[in-house]
Amino acid sequence: MLLQQYPLRVLVVEDNRDLAKLFCDLLEVMGCIAEAVFNARSALESARRDAPDLVFCDLRLPGGKSGFELASEMRADPSLAHIPLIAVTGYAHGEERERALQAGFERVFEKPVKFAQMMEVLNTFRKD
Repeated sequence: MLLQQYPLRVLVVEDNRDLAKLFCDLLEVMGCIAEAVFNARSALESARRDAPDLVFCDLRLPGGKSGFELASEMRADPSLAHIPLIAVTGYAHGEERERALQAGFERVFEKPVKFAQMMEVLNTFRKD
């Protein structure tokens, strides 16, 4: 089922540029407005500027801040704390999964993320 009415603004934080583009293309096919950034610093700047409805974030990012740190900073910022965070990782097992949830992610998906997982998340967090 495709999203209806209000298009979600989704921020994709992924250092692999090809994967980020593919993720954004898929989100746009699903009816979203998607933007990709490639590190945590850019993600914070974009989130503060554009207030996305949802963030998909890789946990292992270059540039000195991980996805865990990004989530913690967003949860500590009153203007960003309400934005749902979805972790995307190649290592979604045990300790890393628990660490992501403790950092503030609502869900943790292992790469490659499945279409059905993305659609379920989009429908869960869609605003009417």
